[in-house]
Amino acid sequence: MKLSNFWKTLTRDQRRAWNAWAKSNKVFLDDGSLRHVSGHKAMTMILRNRTVAGDAASPTVVPATFAWNVGALSLRDAGPWTVNMGYIGFRTEQILAAGTKWFVWATPPLDGTTPNPLAQMRFIKCMTLGAMPANNLVPDIGPDYAAACGSWDGPGLDGAWPTDKYIWQRLQQYANGQLGPSVTFKGWIQEEL
Repeated sequence: MKLSNFWKTLTRDQRRAWNAWAKSNKVFLDDGSLRHVSGHKAMTMILRNRTVAGDAASPTVVPATFAWNVGALSLRDAGPWTVNMGYIGFRTEQILAAGTKWFVWATPPLDGTTPNPLAQMRFIKCMTLGAMPANNLVPDIGPDYAAACGSWDGPGLDGAWPTDKYIWQRLQQYANGQLGPSVTFKGWIQEEL
């Protein structure tokens, strides 16, 4: 069944609950914008996020309020690197609880002067992290990046690029179908750790 068709299976009270939730909560749309939408559209987006995250797509459960981990991940000394097997990922800036999930988007390697690089973002994965202390590198998402965007290696030794290349990445924490505030990073592709 298409996710949008679940609306027909809801009771009047369940539809009212979604409509009330949508009036007081904005939803991140495919274009990256954050907007108020109808209860039907909000339910469809929340169910799709739950499916991508591997959670049950229960149309009767309206998302609860959630406290987002703002500034929890960064690119500080975290690549993207090309040396050896390469690495694309993030560094923890806070202690993270087990099961913390993040939706990750990224661009292919681009010049620093590329106009509107964010328009070239592609969905990479829903990244689920175990409990992690602050100041740790998260597991490499390089294979997922390569599947979505291709190699980030340049033509030179150890993947060096003749001119500077960058990968823009967007992170949004996930919880119960919702996506938290969007954070965008511009990572300079380097061939050394």
